[in-house]
Amino acid sequence: MADSTPPSPDKPASSSAVADSPSPSPSPFRSPSSPLSPRFSSFSSSSQTDPRPLVLVTGGTGFLAKWVIATLLSQTTPSPPPPTTTTPPYRIRTTLRSLSRIEEIKSSLREASIPQSTITSSLEFLPADLSSNDGWTTALKDVTYVQHIASPFPAHPPKDEYDLIIPAVEGTKRVLRAAKDAGVRRVVLTSSFAAIAYGARHLGRDPAVPIIEDDWTDLSKPRLVPAYAKSKTLAEQAAWELVEGESGGSMFGSEAGSRGTSGNKMELVVINPVNIYGPALGREDCTTFRSISEFLEGNAPGIPRVQFGVVDVRDCAALHVLAMTHAAASAERFICIGGREEGGGGGGGMLWMEEMARILRTKLGEKGKKVPALVLPDVLVRGVAMFMPVAKLLLADLGVRRVISGKKAREMLGWESRYSSEEAILAAAESILKFNGPPAEAES
Repeated sequence: MADSTPPSPDKPASSSAVADSPSPSPSPFRSPSSPLSPRFSSFSSSSQTDPRPLVLVTGGTGFLAKWVIATLLSQTTPSPPPPTTTTPPYRIRTTLRSLSRIEEIKSSLREASIPQSTITSSLEFLPADLSSNDGWTTALKDVTYVQHIASPFPAHPPKDEYDLIIPAVEGTKRVLRAAKDAGVRRVVLTSSFAAIAYGARHLGRDPAVPIIEDDWTDLSKPRLVPAYAKSKTLAEQAAWELVEGESGGSMFGSEAGSRGTSGNKMELVVINPVNIYGPALGREDCTTFRSISEFLEGNAPGIPRVQFGVVDVRDCAALHVLAMTHAAASAERFICIGGREEGGGGGGGMLWMEEMARILRTKLGEKGKKVPALVLPDVLVRGVAMFMPVAKLLLADLGVRRVISGKKAREMLGWESRYSSEEAILAAAESILKFNGPPAEAES
């Protein structure tokens, strides 16, 4: 892979509508009808004169994307209460690779206590794939805001890292170009903490110095950077470069933006979440859930010495929605990490995998009895990684202690984390047990 220098942060389907569900389940939020055509689900005809802004959410079947849609439909941001009316402030359009999953999304939203009437009146589905130009012009038509969340996230390291990198980069560019051409006002891009703190520049870094948004993953020595981190870094860089190049302004300055056919500048905001946990709205197979599943199933022989940041998906979704309209968010990156900061220097929202295992063992009772307690030596984990590709995903974080600051989102946007790391981990575990079933008993 060619060396890459990050930008200077100083410059900064045919079916009828689903009938109303019975009484919805208790809201997971804390105080904080046209039929489907063969190709897409449309709003009622009144949407043609509906003055509400239209928001496009890419990858609507994703864990985070479902919660972003639910938050947008919940009327008050960033701390949505239980919905009380069927008229949210936005109309939502979401893209899917396959319209066969429309019912899955509707069911998930009902799980989040979104009324069926709101889903019918305010949510539409369109087919679009990040690997193809097909559908994106239609998907972006009349859109005011874009929440670009869709991105590949592997369960195992790819045999060829470019199988991950190219779709991430080209998909991001494809969506942003279509958004620019459509005259979109602002794009909120979901990047990752993986685009911030990996690579040679961060080796030997003082762990007491908080990692902030000015930091970038260093790609000067590609072998030191996992494929996923490369994909997120390069995709985010491509986004900033596209916005900068087509506006002629500074990537991080007040002139950042690109000009659409409507003559309006397109603004870019980037959210860089750490590991996302919290409650699922249905069966999930995201990477962060797999680590908990492995513990609950008793498939892990021990616990690697790995530390990671935690944010609850509800908090992460709230930040995405807040950043969509907040004036100060334009042309900025925001680390999204949960927990409370201590002394203003960072440190909240961090867990060692040993701590996560302890939470599962002590809080889940019998359901957590298979969770291991043995911490594995680093040398053993490195040896296992030679034969088990999934273990390779841990190597870049093995034994590394970090302090990650989420002050910027708090101070600039007024965002607050409402859920602790323990709450987020337990909510994820309970969702796995609820939707995926309890751990199987070993045969005697």
